[in-house]
Amino acid sequence: MSDSPKAWLSDGMMNLLVDYYTEVPFRPYGSGATRENVLPVLRELDLGYICIYAKGHSGYTTWESSLKTRHVMLEQDMPRFFREVTRETGTKLVLYYSGLLDGIAGLRHPEWRMLHQDGSEQRYFDDFAFLTSYANCPHSGYFDEWVAVHLREMIEGYDPDGIWVDGDWPSSCYCARCQAVFREEMGYAEPWSDVQRRPEFAAEYTKFWNRVTARWRERFNRLVKSLKPDCAYSAGNISPRREFLTPFDWRSGDFFSPGFFLLHDMARMMRWYDTLGVPYDAYVCDTSFTHVRKHVRSRTKTLDRMLQEAATVAANGGAVGYWTYPNGDGAFVPSRMEKAKRVRSFLREREDVFLHAQSAHWTALVVTDPATPTFGGANVEGAHKALAALHRSPELMDETGVSADMPHALVVVPEQAVMDEDTAKRLVAYAERGGRLLTSGATLNSSVLRAALGVTEVRAGAVQDGHVLLKTHDEPTGVDAPWDQVIGGEELYPLYLSWDQFNPEARHLPNNWPMHGEIDEAHPEPAGFPAAITRRVGQGSIAHICTAIFDRYKTLGDPQMLRWLREIVDALDPQPYFRTDAPTWVDVSLRRKNGMLLIHFVNQNPGRDVARLGTDDTWVDEIPVVGPYRCDIRLPKSPEAVTLEPGGEPTDWHYADEVLTVVLPKLWIHACVKIK
Repeated sequence: MSDSPKAWLSDGMMNLLVDYYTEVPFRPYGSGATRENVLPVLRELDLGYICIYAKGHSGYTTWESSLKTRHVMLEQDMPRFFREVTRETGTKLVLYYSGLLDGIAGLRHPEWRMLHQDGSEQRYFDDFAFLTSYANCPHSGYFDEWVAVHLREMIEGYDPDGIWVDGDWPSSCYCARCQAVFREEMGYAEPWSDVQRRPEFAAEYTKFWNRVTARWRERFNRLVKSLKPDCAYSAGNISPRREFLTPFDWRSGDFFSPGFFLLHDMARMMRWYDTLGVPYDAYVCDTSFTHVRKHVRSRTKTLDRMLQEAATVAANGGAVGYWTYPNGDGAFVPSRMEKAKRVRSFLREREDVFLHAQSAHWTALVVTDPATPTFGGANVEGAHKALAALHRSPELMDETGVSADMPHALVVVPEQAVMDEDTAKRLVAYAERGGRLLTSGATLNSSVLRAALGVTEVRAGAVQDGHVLLKTHDEPTGVDAPWDQVIGGEELYPLYLSWDQFNPEARHLPNNWPMHGEIDEAHPEPAGFPAAITRRVGQGSIAHICTAIFDRYKTLGDPQMLRWLREIVDALDPQPYFRTDAPTWVDVSLRRKNGMLLIHFVNQNPGRDVARLGTDDTWVDEIPVVGPYRCDIRLPKSPEAVTLEPGGEPTDWHYADEVLTVVLPKLWIHACVKIK
């Protein structure tokens, strides 16, 4: 493995995060981490890196710091122990460090604490009655007087190969220091109470805080690199916008797990990281617990679920970070390490189709609003959820990735209230060159897109509930959301009203009752304006949906909405590059490697009825074997070979009229069709 951080991070298929909280002060820390316990695991797993705690959100450290922050029952110097065993096994060592969150620092220096907008202190992890984790302001003395001391001790004392920062995600700080910097950058002179009443305040402060934390991470990384130039840096759960990419040697996150989070959300972030040009991984946890179910005892996940999560990450180009909890004394848990070995074996069998593959650049989801939340927001999340269900395998990017010559067959811009004029012009140029562009909701705020669609006027929220009659299904699609009256463009679908649209007594009906929000299917009442419009531009076309459909689909996941979206996508791209009859819960990723097309199928079926509202019974048990499934791929010539991976097994396929048809006979967790 190369010593270049980018090389060894790219070459690693599986990493290990040992989540050994320093937050618990009443147990011996580290006495169970022995050579006999750890070395065999490291040798067998053949990891890219292992990540162990240096400092947790409590502020306690796992070494003797000059700041007197050592864990109160520290049994051994943990970074030193793991540095020794990782050198024996050739494993890279990454140290976990809590960034802006530090309970001890905030306790000793109340003046450093970050404040909410109402002036209250930002405190986290109050689950632990014996500590509070304070968020510390980047504009305070926290970095120079505290973090810098720790970093020098960590790097000079233990020579780590990388540092992974958690806890850089607190909400915006509104202390006097931050207010002053915000005023200076924005040029605001009025009293703070008046500043907060500005209509643009919320969006501008979000963008300001993104800049503040980006500068914080750049400062952090500069010190790391000054102490050890080849020490890799990453911070988890940070905005993937390219403007914040500078300090990162790799992108990473641990927000996908440990609870049973949605697998398509995991795929979404891998597909976003994939467009940034640096290696990336995701930590998937072998233990189920969620912060919102504090009364439920944690238990380990099934192997089937761990393989599902690992396959979802790896099929989208990410390295798999196996996230585990040791015993209270720090010893690796044997049964969990056996599960880790099974996951490693699963990945090892598939390294040829997972490692160093690139996106096929078929469908893109573009995020243009600089104030977008870290994980995209409901509009972006809903758009990915829908496109993944339609097997469009979308990659995500911000506006910096948009160009007139994008190779994608379809580009989707979901309810982006803010878009600069240059980006809009590039999107229109993409369509004029033969691309298909789909927009929705507030994206039509762009005057450039309105002109391209031939729209002369937009009356926002003209009706509050609307329906569409589908062309391929007898059941209509209802979207319980405000609809814009768009004047101009060519009508793609007319909008119809709910029976009670103008009935004032409807307010007495709770939204969930079946008689509420119905359409008279026999005699539908037209709204008098479109539900969706379209227009040919040059060699391509643009379509616009006149409501925030992706926001609603994220929340509700209505099959009726998905049917309508399928019709619209099929109308824009009637002869798609790829099509399959697999169900929506089979996730498909199209990748390329060394001239080969790789079509990954991941079975994301939970294997059970998960519609248990109001319960804590959310386990994913055995994953059923499913299939067969057919897929059609448009290729200019017949392939040399088609195999099923892993194993290079032959499969049924035929080629005619520039279409390759392949049958996937069965699917358990993951399979790949490799086309040469």
